Amino acid sequence: MAVFELRLNNGLRVVGSHIGGNGVEAIYMFYNVGAKNERDGIYGGSHLVEHILFRSIKGLERSIDEIVEGVGGYFNGFTGFDTTAYVEVLPVDKAELGFMIEANRMVNALFLDNEFNLERSIVLSEFDMNENDEEARMSLIAARKMWDTHPYRHMVIGVRRDLEGVTRDELYRYYRQYYHPSNAVLVAVGGLSEHEVEKLAKSYFGGLSDEGLSGAIEPWDEEGAGVIRMSIKGSTSVPRLLTMFKAPGLSNGQGFRAQLLTDFILIGDRPLAYGLTAAEPISVPRFARLYRLVEEGYATSVSAGHDLTLMNGPYEVVLRGVKDPDKAFNRLIEVMLDKPTDDEVKKARLRMRARLGSSTDSPSKLGQIYGMGSVLANDPEYLIHAVEDAIKLGPGDYVRHVEELIRYAVVVYYG
Repeated sequence: MAVFELRLNNGLRVVGSHIGGNGVEAIYMFYNVGAKNERDGIYGGSHLVEHILFRSIKGLERSIDEIVEGVGGYFNGFTGFDTTAYVEVLPVDKAELGFMIEANRMVNALFLDNEFNLERSIVLSEFDMNENDEEARMSLIAARKMWDTHPYRHMVIGVRRDLEGVTRDELYRYYRQYYHPSNAVLVAVGGLSEHEVEKLAKSYFGGLSDEGLSGAIEPWDEEGAGVIRMSIKGSTSVPRLLTMFKAPGLSNGQGFRAQLLTDFILIGDRPLAYGLTAAEPISVPRFARLYRLVEEGYATSVSAGHDLTLMNGPYEVVLRGVKDPDKAFNRLIEVMLDKPTDDEVKKARLRMRARLGSSTDSPSKLGQIYGMGSVLANDPEYLIHAVEDAIKLGPGDYVRHVEELIRYAVVVYYG
């Protein structure tokens, strides 16, 4: 599928792909803003803005859900460490509605006081759910140990004191700083032709002025080495061990490709697009290497996962039913360091090819891949090419990468 690109005079980047005979269109709007752009006093603000932008918007006669669901479509939004995105999947003859919604969302959100307070309470409820969920709480604790000042340390949910203290006007200013054409990428994939996408983009976005900040930042990290161990006491019936490493982000092309191979060997998979939902940890299947820890009795189950990030991001392995955390962690490192056989790499390559196919089999998944690649790597097909390159890597590449990966880890035991 050929990808086309254009840039409007106000800086809006438009990326698309025409899929002949397709009856739907996925319209994404990606903004280069997320946890990486937050500061003290507004941690969690990107996610809270996303919530508010499903509320009252000047120029929309009805609510977004009424507009989209009224024609049989689907909509969603999600916030990550580096980006915020919105999507409508619509019948192709109703695709114009998606352009209309996103153009108004970019500049006309009202941030009404009652809606601001309602969404704040909803996000605080999500925060409480994370605090009360054993593994989510372990993740928050590990991230805050792994970094001292880096914005990833608070995770996307943010900080309670900031969520409680941020005012409507502060958050509105944050919205106006980052929601503007040159800090956004419009993605349209499906039945619309390139000409139709260009016409609609110019019609709805061409007249919008561009004023605000760029969300782009220079990738950075904090140096760390060794293993930090922590214990949490609780009444859990299933003792857990969470190990957090730093996985390379898209700004580290070589490391990111090696991480892809590592994922397909250790945990058996690495989704590149999640349909229209957020990423979830992968429950490690029997054929994947980390399942050895279950077979050998170190745990009763194991899962792992990490999001696509610009910079080095949190990569978690969770062991459940752990009896001896020290032995379990030591065995985890041994299993990770074991050089893969040629057969193991061959099977991982087959799974990578299959995953690439399943991640590009619908307009919604392709739209997500193109948007993430455009914002984080300035290349809509970055993720596709990264998988193709990772397939060429071998056992030596895996070992060198894992040796670097395990240099720094935060280990949290809950039992």
